[in-house]
Amino acid sequence: MDWAIPQSLWYSLRYAGLPAGEQRLTVEPRRDGLRLTLEANVELPPPKTRQRWESEVDPLGLPRRYRERVEGNGARVMEVDFSREDGLVTVSQGKDDFAIPYLAEMHDPLSLILAVGRLKLEVGEVEKFALVGGRVYVERLPDQTLEGDTAGEKTPRNMRVYRLRPGLSLLYFDEDGYPVRLTQKVGEHIFEAELTQVQRLEAGQRLPPMQGRQEPAQRSNAQRNGHPRIVAGEPGKPRVVAGEPPKEKEREGESPSRRRRRRRRYS
Repeated sequence: MDWAIPQSLWYSLRYAGLPAGEQRLTVEPRRDGLRLTLEANVELPPPKTRQRWESEVDPLGLPRRYRERVEGNGARVMEVDFSREDGLVTVSQGKDDFAIPYLAEMHDPLSLILAVGRLKLEVGEVEKFALVGGRVYVERLPDQTLEGDTAGEKTPRNMRVYRLRPGLSLLYFDEDGYPVRLTQKVGEHIFEAELTQVQRLEAGQRLPPMQGRQEPAQRSNAQRNGHPRIVAGEPGKPRVVAGEPPKEKEREGESPSRRRRRRRRYS
């Protein structure tokens, strides 16, 4: 995947095998790095939520700022400032602020996807990433062959697969480096995000906020009315042909040292 190209990745969401909404990951190159924006309308599991995550990363893929807003039963807002110069990571949640030492490279949920896609691990190797409030272990699993539709024909596609722990999450990347599937255990069921479409943006072009789930026909009409053109079409829902079943869920409870700090405002 060429992160230097402005583009949006559309995903269909499923929960327990049922349609659960839609999300869009937009990549906007900048002189000093990238801006990644994920917007989602999630219908399952209840309550329905509208989500917006935004990450500003440097040329190395490390985040400078991260913002998250989730609207459902009320609204939850979080902002994180990663300052390697000050050696601090400052987290703002409503009226509460706290800071933790920036002792090692840290990631947010969006920059983590970018980092995992760049890994060069052999099968069985594990890489550790620090996150705000914890850490994640990424293990390379054996490749899987997924089957998708290409020009009306079933075509096998080789996928790199990574397992993220703690929790039970799997990330799939195709041969071009696109994150094509994410599965995560939520309660007793599996939540899935699957890539259905890639759109190219003109330089400086911004997409309007997501208004709700669109059917394919509706989205085609929207594209003809000025939305970005498609550079990679709908690959169809892939089917797992070969792979490895995930391990049992693992738990890890770690909390970094915290200290109170004066609230910092972000522009």
